[in-house]
Amino acid sequence: MTTIKPEKRSLNAFKLEDYDVSRESGFLPIHSPAQAQLPQVFWQAQETAALLPKLLAAGKIRQVIKNLLEVDVERETLDDMQLRRAMQVYSYLTHAYVWGEPTPTKILPRNIAVPFYNISQKLGRPPVLSYASYALDNWVRINETEPIEIGNIMVWQNFLGGLDEDWFILIHIEIEAKAAPALAAIPIILEGIAGDDTTTVVDGLRDIRQAWTNINNSMSRMPEGCDPYIYYNRVRPYIHGWKNNPALPEGLIYEGVEAYGEKPQQFRGETGAQSTILPTMDALFNITHERDPLWEFLIEMRDYMPAKHRGFVEAVEKRSTLRDFVQKRLDRAPKLKDLYNDCVSLIENFRSKHLEFAARYIYQQTARFNNNTAIGTGGTPFMQYLKKHRDESSQHMLKS
Repeated sequence: MTTIKPEKRSLNAFKLEDYDVSRESGFLPIHSPAQAQLPQVFWQAQETAALLPKLLAAGKIRQVIKNLLEVDVERETLDDMQLRRAMQVYSYLTHAYVWGEPTPTKILPRNIAVPFYNISQKLGRPPVLSYASYALDNWVRINETEPIEIGNIMVWQNFLGGLDEDWFILIHIEIEAKAAPALAAIPIILEGIAGDDTTTVVDGLRDIRQAWTNINNSMSRMPEGCDPYIYYNRVRPYIHGWKNNPALPEGLIYEGVEAYGEKPQQFRGETGAQSTILPTMDALFNITHERDPLWEFLIEMRDYMPAKHRGFVEAVEKRSTLRDFVQKRLDRAPKLKDLYNDCVSLIENFRSKHLEFAARYIYQQTARFNNNTAIGTGGTPFMQYLKKHRDESSQHMLKS
């Protein structure tokens, strides 16, 4: 991996740690919040979350959740790891309550709505299950001395459980870990651009190219342990949100949350579009999207990211002039163009694979179940959006 000697770093160096990004684990925490110890007052909520597979199978999840103690979050002193664990617990309880019985409910009872809202405000995210709680914070290492990768990680929190649900989440976690070298290369590339150092930029792009090769290899493994039928019927139903969702057209009422005034709220469900990897790469490579509903959706997805990760994307957007740097050196540094195009091509390949899986795991299920699958868990016409994502990536290839 490329590094810059300390004496060559500028005083205004772009530091990963300022944005809660790690060289070793990328946007994943180095140690998982899943094992964070919460105060005793959360014991009922934690115990119920741990039993979700059993309670959902019994069909009595709402009855149990309604009887939980309402935790006064404002009286508890929670660090960041504890907040993230608490956010995960209440995210899962909320989605289990809404989707865990044959007819979705329009009202979330105050005993979980109020603490969920207060926790979410401390983290700067909406009170709904997002990618951060579903994937980034939802793992533990089996052996702490070995990498964060399939074979050495377990999913901590489930809805129904089983191989397919675990595998779907594990693939996302491994992808996040494989992205770490690409993220670590960003400050190096930005320093190289600022110092007109072509060699440093080339080295950084090589690191990103290798990282994306590894990411795509991980992505390709999805069918090994996650079957489309099982995903569609056992995994996907619980991660829907309540924005642009025909099942809850008005949204969800968070009972007792003063800020919402007993009015239905609309939040998008968990989706890979809430991962910070692709927005960061778009920002670095100056891949732009037409300002249309798709662009608005991508910007909206940032609200569901951890606050510091959101700041990371915005900072890279402001700083990166990589495309212009490469274009100005097409003749005298052709290797730059080749590496830039290699990276953009690999990002396009990832988006193509994502489109393929969306078709196989969701769209092709329509004929079997006669359900409307035109809307994804994030509440968008996902096939149309994914195709546009891919096409807009390929349009940014540089020509001599």
